[in-house]
Amino acid sequence: MTKNEKQVLIDGLRKLAADVADLASTLEGIEATSQNQDGPAEESAPAAAEETPAKVYTYEEVRAILAEKSRTGYRAEVKALLTAHGVKQLSDVKSPEEFAAIVAEAEVIGNG
Repeated sequence: MTKNEKQVLIDGLRKLAADVADLASTLEGIEATSQNQDGPAEESAPAAAEETPAKVYTYEEVRAILAEKSRTGYRAEVKALLTAHGVKQLSDVKSPEEFAAIVAEAEVIGNG
C-alpha cells in the first residue's frame, strides 16, 4: 500500500467516523423527541443541530476524495464538478464552504 493510498484510507475513515457521529446525534435527537411526547418536539431539534457543526473540509481532504473518485473511473465527472464551481483545478478554490459543497456533490458521483 502506497503512502497516498494510506492517506486516502485514513481520510476516508475520518470522514466515516464523523458521519457515524452525526448519525448517532440525529438518532439521539429522534429518540429524545419520541420519549418526550408531553413536551414540544421543536426543543430537541435545535439542540441536536448545535451539537454537530457542519464539517469543515481541508484542501487535503477534498483532494483525497476527488482523487479517489478519479482513480475509480470518474475523472470526467470530477473535472465537470470543478468546472461547475468555476475553477479549473482544486487549488483555485479558496472557501471552506465551497470545499463542503464540492464534497457533497462528489459523494453523489458513482452512487447514482
